[in-house]
Formats: sequence, C-alpha cells, structure tokens
Amino acid sequence: MSSFSMVLLEEGVEVELPTSLSDALGLLDQVVPTFSCNNYGYQIGTINRAQLGSNWGLSVALIDKTNNQTVDEPVGCVELEKVDECRVNFKVPPRSQQEFPGMSKFDWDGKLYGSFIYQMLNTLYDRQLIDLPGRLPQV
Repeated sequence: MSSFSMVLLEEGVEVELPTSLSDALGLLDQVVPTFSCNNYGYQIGTINRAQLGSNWGLSVALIDKTNNQTVDEPVGCVELEKVDECRVNFKVPPRSQQEFPGMSKFDWDGKLYGSFIYQMLNTLYDRQLIDLPGRLPQV
C-alpha cells in the first residue's frame, strides 16, 4: 500500500459536497455496489450512530464475489452529516477512531478499505462534487 493510502487511513478524509443528504445517500446506494477490489465488492449498511435527517453513520462491508456472501464484519465506516439543505459533509474517520463492535480484522492492512476510499473519491470527482488535481490511482 502506498504511503498516501496509509495517510488517508490514518488521518481520514472530510469533504463538503454540494448536495442534499438524501441525494448523497442515493449516490452511495447507486455507486458503492459497482466498486470492487481483489474479487470483493462493497456494500453500505447503517450503524447505530444514525440521526434520521441530519447524520448517518454507514458501515462499509465486503461481498466475496466468488460466492456472493457478505463478510461478517465491516472493514470501515463513513459518515454523512447535513450542513444545510444543499450541503453535506462526507467523512471517512481515521481508522483508529473506527474501533466499534464488529470492525473487521479481515482487512488488517487496510488495502480493501483504502481501495473503497479511492473509488469513492474518484466517483465524487467524476461527478464534479469535489475538486482534485485528477483521478486517484486504483489501489
């Protein structure tokens, strides 16, 4: 894993998106199932830190594409926080702050979770929701 990937996992990411909370949730539902890395796909699920209408904590789980089974424990989480009707904070907390029950030891080096972060940031860039100098490389 690159040093940049390690920094993303250690420091986290937070960006403000020019979209509503419902549109941001819809985007995640639409694009996350298209992400993949090393014969694994991804799915988003809610965790108990959701406050309906203002803040959503979402788990990032893996799906083994060889048998379509979901890996029991999530590899990480993301958070969406409503700023106002037209803006949402998208946050990937530092991995050290993601020690909640069920956190996966399966992705011990963070490669699969790091790939999810890269693919998510590239999607936000492609949809002109964030500014980057260019697309991030695939992990």
